[in-house]
Amino acid sequence: MNAVFLKSVLRAADIPESNKPQIALLGRSNVGKSSLINRLAGAKGLAYSSNTPGLTQTVNLYEFDGRYLLVDLPGYGFARAKPGHHEGFAPLIGAYLSEAERLKLVLLIVDARHDLAESDRHAIGQLIEERIPFVIVLNKTDKVSRSAAVLGRKKIETAYPGAKVIAHSMVTGEGLGEIRDAIARAVREAASGTRS
Repeated sequence: MNAVFLKSVLRAADIPESNKPQIALLGRSNVGKSSLINRLAGAKGLAYSSNTPGLTQTVNLYEFDGRYLLVDLPGYGFARAKPGHHEGFAPLIGAYLSEAERLKLVLLIVDARHDLAESDRHAIGQLIEERIPFVIVLNKTDKVSRSAAVLGRKKIETAYPGAKVIAHSMVTGEGLGEIRDAIARAVREAASGTRS
């Protein structure tokens, strides 16, 4: 896997134009997006997470195998960012989801240790409204018991029938292959659509 960091931008409009399909990562702050990026890339230091959840304000862009762009959106729903910092996050994320013509899949990362937060439900609602394909990644399943992970998955599937949910462990790598398969399928479909 050849993955490279391209750049960070402060506005969705500043994402460089490219014909490559885009796969976006979305989720609450401190949910493990940076660690997942590193696992997908097979590289420990490609993506860095802030020690203070919620302070990453940029959209971070990565190119994978020269085939697609991975778009890491700012975390939402954090509690410890500086006053006023959260105000621009929802519009930035909303603008990207509404305007990104090359967006083919969103990986919505949620924490297996907690029920879906209102901000997670809001994000899912926008994805459904915008008709954007998405997969819910139940992350950090290694932090809970097997039965708790199964229950958490069932809760999400009951609340959102038809949504694909992938349980992922940062320790064992469970679910990583499924996530890669979902990305590969979206990239293939994008290429097929371009040729048709």
